[in-house]
Amino acid sequence: MSDISPEIPSYSIETLLAGENNPSREFDLFRFEYFARDIEHLKMPHRHYFFTFILVTAGSGSHDIDFTTYTLQPNRLFLIAPGQVHAWNELNHVRGFVLLFTDNFVALSKGRKLLANWPLFRAGQACYIDIPSADLDKWVDQFEAMEAEINISDDYTRDAIFYAIGNLLVRASRQYEVDNSGYSSAQDLLFQFQELIEQNFATLKTPKEYAARLHVTPNYLNSFCKKRSGKSAGELIRQRIILEAKRLLAHTQLPVAQVAYQLNFEDNSYFGRFFKKYTKKTPDQFRATQKS
Repeated sequence: MSDISPEIPSYSIETLLAGENNPSREFDLFRFEYFARDIEHLKMPHRHYFFTFILVTAGSGSHDIDFTTYTLQPNRLFLIAPGQVHAWNELNHVRGFVLLFTDNFVALSKGRKLLANWPLFRAGQACYIDIPSADLDKWVDQFEAMEAEINISDDYTRDAIFYAIGNLLVRASRQYEVDNSGYSSAQDLLFQFQELIEQNFATLKTPKEYAARLHVTPNYLNSFCKKRSGKSAGELIRQRIILEAKRLLAHTQLPVAQVAYQLNFEDNSYFGRFFKKYTKKTPDQFRATQKS
């Protein structure tokens, strides 16, 4: 993932909740009602350095993830990836579970990084999965078992949580595949491409550069992306650059010229033309709409 901008508040697992001074940790789990006691600072746009599962079992409300407002409702599992800009809005008697875990903690389950191996937390896909009511008890049982393990906190707890998170990832992946019948996990070039974009969008801006790293031709990459996502390779690259530009314009006070510089546009006027071409607004006009 590209470097997280220091101007947008960013939290580790240890610093997420106000007033807590926890030692370094790779995972944590909260009941939502406990988590929501003191999160005024999280109602402002912020980012996480970790992955988040939020299972809503009761109540209502909403939260924003990268310029989209999502409804909180029972049986909904949210998946928030590191770097996404998130803010809590309304919370009405919400109950459920909030699970936090780092990529390093689960990477061993498939030998490489999480993002490259699970059909979850992907750029451009929905940030939630709706769990069938008939399956909800199984999910709740899993979270409660993890909660019990954390309360035990013995020499086996870390292993137990490791395997439990793996189980949740399997459950979520299977549900994602049910909801997206065209998905195939085998040799998915699109996800490899999206991971490369996430890591390099500020420096690599052409399909040719990515195709070389994926050992395919630009034409093949473009054709594959259109078939799998409905968008060209160039569109997917531009989509990620525009998203980061919007984040910096909406959530920081950086001058437009500095935003352009962070995204490696040497010419500020070119950045302005680029942004307007794909958003129909100048950077200043977009920033003004976010403050109105």
